[in-house]
Amino acid sequence: MKNVVLAGLFVFAAMPAASFASTWMPVTEGTALSGKVHAVKMSKKFRTVEKCRAFAEKSESVVGFTLDTAKGTCTTYKSVRGRPTRDGAVSQQKA
Repeated sequence: MKNVVLAGLFVFAAMPAASFASTWMPVTEGTALSGKVHAVKMSKKFRTVEKCRAFAEKSESVVGFTLDTAKGTCTTYKSVRGRPTRDGAVSQQKA
């Protein structure tokens, strides 16, 4: 029995980290997220969907983000309560 458990742990530990990565729902344009804010980034290096998502993926507690192109902000969320319509906003949530 111990060998089976140890073999299972070995297989689990040997899996690549990418297999644990969260999957994201499709990007929605014109929709912002509202909820518990994790962080707001105003730096120019976070002003693309790819960079904003990359920042969001760094924390396991983040469940979504909104990139507001009008304000130039990338906001990450720990929880989402709503999805209001907003011009210039691009949002994405974890599935």
